[in-house]
Amino acid sequence: MKLITTLVTALCATLAAAQNAWIVAPPPMATFAPGDDIVVQVNKPNSLTNSRDVSVAIGLLSCVGRAPPMTCEGINSAWMFGDILYAGPYDPTIDYPYGGRYQNFTVTVPEDFQPGPAVLASGHYVLIGELFWPGLDISNETVFISS
Repeated sequence: MKLITTLVTALCATLAAAQNAWIVAPPPMATFAPGDDIVVQVNKPNSLTNSRDVSVAIGLLSCVGRAPPMTCEGINSAWMFGDILYAGPYDPTIDYPYGGRYQNFTVTVPEDFQPGPAVLASGHYVLIGELFWPGLDISNETVFISS
């Protein structure tokens, strides 16, 4: 019985991973200034599993005072997103050259955003499988905000 439970759990995890969406642009460690527009590209690979994308949220969280100096080490985007730059529908319709689809979101760094390292994060809500069980995945990367 334990073997069957383990196999079912592994299968569910594999199906969920195939539905993940993640940030592919801007590149990690990119630098922006307060007021800059950023094009955030959220990619979703092709999958054999049925799914329905629902929404994406994009946030920017300053790491200053939350992590060791000049890093975002230890920041968990599953617990905090900071300033919400976008929250709404996700409909990846542009074909990605290496498989999958993506959608671009143009967001703006808040004018009063604290200079230093920051976490740019996306949360993707998706309904998976024949019976559409809910899934949420988080993608993040470190960027820098100049003064």
